[in-house]
Amino acid sequence: MKISRHYGIILSILLTCAVIPAPLVGFDFPGYVTMRGKIIDADTLKPIEGAVVWARWHKCRPSVGGDVCDVYKVKEVLTDANGEWLITGRSGTFDPCFLRVFFGFLVAWVRPPWLGYYKPGYYPYLARLEGGDFSARAYVDRSKNLEGILLYRPGDTEEEVTRYLEQWKKNRCEMLIPVKDPERKLRELDFDFQYPPNVICVHDIKDSKLIRLYKVIGLKRAVTPEEKRKARVSLPSTTTLYLSHMPLLRKALEEH
Repeated sequence: MKISRHYGIILSILLTCAVIPAPLVGFDFPGYVTMRGKIIDADTLKPIEGAVVWARWHKCRPSVGGDVCDVYKVKEVLTDANGEWLITGRSGTFDPCFLRVFFGFLVAWVRPPWLGYYKPGYYPYLARLEGGDFSARAYVDRSKNLEGILLYRPGDTEEEVTRYLEQWKKNRCEMLIPVKDPERKLRELDFDFQYPPNVICVHDIKDSKLIRLYKVIGLKRAVTPEEKRKARVSLPSTTTLYLSHMPLLRKALEEH
């Protein structure tokens, strides 16, 4: 009888992890998130129409030595004439309910989506060792009286990128440029996407917060035939393995 009671307690807790919202137990259900942003040319700062944006979710289960994750879902969209896009899906979690770490083989959890961007004639985001691309997010934290744009721009040469990453490893923070109404500035491209002197180093911004922020991605154009060839094959294998689930990306890759 005692054993049955113990099993009942464990089952009750496990079911609780499966139905109570994320803020209480770190579980992903029933949380959903709307991700949105704009794709622009990194040099001209003009919107890019027809770029492919995709979100890929993984469903995970515990295993010896770490989690085992498989692709759960992929969503694709094309940017509009203003370079804007929007995708809605599961918010996911990197911190599942502690019991699911042990009993995840019963009910797997979904990790936050991984986003990718591609336009024929441009390098995929962060695929170029020499840099040249960037991301910017509208950030507001009233509790800390912070408002501005989180800019990630490592540099325009391989040396600059290496130096930036070495410094980032020391600081482990996001670079915030204080501005008012940051989302409006990004939507209207009323921003030069460069670091001014008054940059603030912001620590401990959760991924669940970052994924909800309006973002601008600047892609670096491939100019010469050789650069275009390199750009086309620069997508990581973690993306190309799932092209059968990504008709928009597959079509874009066939254009060149």
